[in-house]
Amino acid sequence: MTKYAFLNVPAYGHVNPTLAVAHELVARGEQVSYYLTDTFRASIEATGAIFKPYQMAEMRPPEGAVRPQGINISHLLGMLLRTSASILPQVLDRLREEQPDCIIYDFMCPAGYLAAQILHIPAINLRPSYVPSKEMMSRGPFARAQAPGAEMTALQEQLDELCASYGIPSIRPMDIWTHHEELNICFIPRAFQPGGDSLDERFVFVGPSIFMRQDAPAFELKRAEGQPTLYISLGTVMNNRPDFFRLCFEAFAHQPWHVVMAHGTRLDMAALGPVPENFQVAPYLPQLEVLQQTSVFITHGGMNSTMESLFYGVPLIVVPQQPEQALTGQRVSELGLGTALKSDELSTIVLQQAVARVSSDPAIRANVQAMQQTVRNCGGYRQAVDAITNFAATHPRNSTTLA
Repeated sequence: MTKYAFLNVPAYGHVNPTLAVAHELVARGEQVSYYLTDTFRASIEATGAIFKPYQMAEMRPPEGAVRPQGINISHLLGMLLRTSASILPQVLDRLREEQPDCIIYDFMCPAGYLAAQILHIPAINLRPSYVPSKEMMSRGPFARAQAPGAEMTALQEQLDELCASYGIPSIRPMDIWTHHEELNICFIPRAFQPGGDSLDERFVFVGPSIFMRQDAPAFELKRAEGQPTLYISLGTVMNNRPDFFRLCFEAFAHQPWHVVMAHGTRLDMAALGPVPENFQVAPYLPQLEVLQQTSVFITHGGMNSTMESLFYGVPLIVVPQQPEQALTGQRVSELGLGTALKSDELSTIVLQQAVARVSSDPAIRANVQAMQQTVRNCGGYRQAVDAITNFAATHPRNSTTLA
């Protein structure tokens, strides 16, 4: 039996793809521990993994880090450095006691990368979104990313101090975001990654890792027979957009669609006015179940939502809320899987025309069906676990290094 320790950040887009992987490892007789905040306890325990809590506030990009025109890399790296400095002292002693054979960590949780270095444990990197390849970083908002020199210098000093305190060689600030391990599990198909063909065998593109959520609320679709379903969601983070949801009410209240809308938990529904008769709205919905009954999905373009939509063969209308999602909208348009809209150019007519086009275009439908097969043929969580167990078998931990 091999021992695996997962380290992740408290963000659904990073946790959800890992749940089926943890479950499959347990099903194959492996021991799995999972370090995360208590909000995710039920989801982790449902996989059969041993839940090990740490304390951390909800993870959100700092003010000014993510803007429509680009990314302030130094602000994001600073956030990752602060979370690592918070998580590491909470998990290191428990990892020493546990003595896992392998650490599996999300790329937004560099505490996992640093813990593996400190304890000399083989590590695997998880990427629920794009690999920061040269081609990806040359595109759109990433090409306009900013990293002010003074801020990067300050980050380097903080990293030097953190690494010295744990007796490991210092790393560059960009390494806490772009570092690659000998094995990197990517939860998208290679065809969706910009420059995917240029990435070597260290990167295993397994596509979406579908696992029915244990915390999903019960939901019953209430539509007329034969009526198509339009699903609308801006995800779980940047969804406090009463202007957007009010516009959706106006655009589709008298359209021949049954509209299912997830509006998040921070929205004041009174600000939207009466809910149209052909709408079903809720703060949170069982997205996997809804997508199986959906004809068109208006989404923020989060990678989980995008991959789940393609897994179920649903064309997309992407309304990005941040730069990475803008790249996803670009990929959706390039690959003919739907279209992308700019938030500041939305109107009732723009939304109506986008839905009409995406729902009726035979080329989009054919492209989505082809990508659905590509996504499903990637192997998902089973392919991920095959790669993980093969890695662990060929990279044994030195049992003397954790003392």
